Amino acid sequence: MNAQERPRVFSAKLILGLAVIAVGLILLVDSLHWFDAWHLLAWWPVALAAFGLARMAEDGPLSLRGHIWLAFAAAGFISQFGPWGLLERWWPAFLIWGGAVVTLRAIFPQPKRPRRCQRNPPPPSPAVSCDPEPESTQVKP
Repeated sequence: MNAQERPRVFSAKLILGLAVIAVGLILLVDSLHWFDAWHLLAWWPVALAAFGLARMAEDGPLSLRGHIWLAFAAAGFISQFGPWGLLERWWPAFLIWGGAVVTLRAIFPQPKRPRRCQRNPPPPSPAVSCDPEPESTQVKP
């Protein structure tokens, strides 16, 4: 296996797994009454931001999926920690952000990544049979 075939260490799956472990640890610490950990769950937008950054590391800085995850994280931070009504006033900024990403992707096209799986895989090749062909010259019983 050469360097091009080796899977990347930093990936969205890694971030997702680490986020699930972190939430599990927070809930375990809280259920054992070691620490009142519910206020740590207020930082849930960090997981979305990490997932978006991982997507951008995999797909490039103009990754549409990465920017969508980052937009959800920013909206989560604003709604979680901002003053009331801040998200209602700043939602057009998300439209501007999305338009800027789409425009930059049009100006600087991203290389196509090969798909990992196919929805309709090609049918298997016919198996070689030992049965005689219908037009064979064998004697039939």
